[in-house]
Amino acid sequence: MDHASGSWFLMADRVRRECMTKSHASPSFDRLDKHPSHQINTPLAFPQVLKMRKPMPHTATVKISNQTLMCGLKILCMTCLWMTVPISTLVASDAEEKDGLVSFSQNNTETFGGEWLPDGHLIKVTGSPAKLCIGQQSWRDFILEVEVKANPDSQAGVIFRASQVGRQIDQYSGYYVGVHAGRDSVMWGAANNRWQPIAQRAVPVTPGTWYTIKLIVFQQQFKVWINQTLITTKRFPIFNGVDNRFKEGVIGLRSLGSGASFRNLRIHEYHPQTKSSTYTNPVQINCADPTVLQHQGLYYAYCTYSKDHPNMTRGIRLYTSSNLVQWHDQGFIIKAEQSWGRSKFWAPDIVQKNGKFYLYYATDTRICVAQADSPSGPFQERSESPILPETVRIDAHVFQDDEKAYFYYVRFNRGNEIWGGELNDDMVSLKQDTLRLMIKPDQEWERHQGAIAEGPVILKHDDIYYLTYSGSHFESPQYAVGYATSDSPLGPWKKYQHNPIMKSTAYAKGTAHHCFTDSPDGTEKFIIYHRHHNLQQTEPRKMAIDRVQFVTQPKGPAILEINGPTGSPQPLASGATLE
Repeated sequence: MDHASGSWFLMADRVRRECMTKSHASPSFDRLDKHPSHQINTPLAFPQVLKMRKPMPHTATVKISNQTLMCGLKILCMTCLWMTVPISTLVASDAEEKDGLVSFSQNNTETFGGEWLPDGHLIKVTGSPAKLCIGQQSWRDFILEVEVKANPDSQAGVIFRASQVGRQIDQYSGYYVGVHAGRDSVMWGAANNRWQPIAQRAVPVTPGTWYTIKLIVFQQQFKVWINQTLITTKRFPIFNGVDNRFKEGVIGLRSLGSGASFRNLRIHEYHPQTKSSTYTNPVQINCADPTVLQHQGLYYAYCTYSKDHPNMTRGIRLYTSSNLVQWHDQGFIIKAEQSWGRSKFWAPDIVQKNGKFYLYYATDTRICVAQADSPSGPFQERSESPILPETVRIDAHVFQDDEKAYFYYVRFNRGNEIWGGELNDDMVSLKQDTLRLMIKPDQEWERHQGAIAEGPVILKHDDIYYLTYSGSHFESPQYAVGYATSDSPLGPWKKYQHNPIMKSTAYAKGTAHHCFTDSPDGTEKFIIYHRHHNLQQTEPRKMAIDRVQFVTQPKGPAILEINGPTGSPQPLASGATLE
């Protein structure tokens, strides 16, 4: 293993920020992540010569793979210093700060495989597997940003909280976050001489394109952003979860495949501000397939009562809350003795029209409708028989658009398909000549333990309709959420190419079958979904909530983005207060 070392003094972050132009202000973090003394700034050229605390060498020798490389150091600005020796840790020490100057240190670097070559303002690596550990410092809580560029069918990323690093592909004990170019994949996992995936997401990753990886690591909480552009508070993390396998360790770069490039590495210690108004998922046990109505300052969650699994013989359960977090059990809103069916009370949906509330639910794999004057009931069935035709089976959803109401449901056809059509004005019967297939489970992520597309929910944004749904069997750890778009509420639909947009992780399984609602003040949108009871068993399922948003694209429909599934403390919904 080869080493490179040196030391110098640079200006403090505070001085650096003062030199930056207003148009290049540093990215800010969301409410939980703000810490003014540890925000990261994008390196920029400075218009003035920085004062050095002691003379600096004009060259630095970096010895890698038994080759000695001379890297000229321009001392006119800190940007040049960062760019010239990209393997520098660039860490501001809290211990030493005098006259606005902070000690930075380029500690020993150690390589494990590959050929690491500085090339101007970046460092390239060829050969695989390849790791480069930065310094001897053991990091626990930190913010890290680095730009990575992977060659075709190659990975580029960061290992952290790592120890016992070796030359073999997974020979280290610690975490890894990286992108896989050409595979459109971002992964987060752990290794202890064997790869253990934690979370993975389908994200566009173009070979030869620079991407910024940003990590915020605090105790057992992890947030990961991956983006081509500046990461701001408007973008959700790709991953927002928890894991407690490794407490601290070194930080390094890692490449698999034909090679990668790295530049602009920045690391800061992280000390978050304390926030009292937070929640942690899950928020309610025994509630599966939730649908939530927001009405006069209260949230009403109608659920499959998963405590009664597998037969669900007692009815549909109701919970209420003022803040989406603290829920109160109101008992069965629909009881078996009041219903056409006698078991399998599943997947309710509720809408309001003309002062009446219509509750749709499955029972004995058919769909019934009950009506009430209040969202808390009492509900009475509108008909002594379920909705016709008989192919209308489970997972009802009603979407009201202008003067029309549309009805979506699951039909059984060697699996589960999503169908839709128009409701008549009575909100009970269907215009059967309008019924048509919406989508079927024809993608790999929709076919775990069965070919299943179910749980339809419609959103409308900028005149585009979003058919969101769940794919695969609900008992599968691969149960996930995806969507399709159309300019008509009844299609034709085009599935999002990077589905699923929320899937199970190593800390939350079976995360799907959902609905949407707004925060109390209407400024945020939330997805409410269920997850498995724990990592080993499905029942009784639990309800969870996370933020969603639409991200405008240069071309085509906005992307529907979910900040989930989360397992770490999250800010309370905007406008909500704890009881």
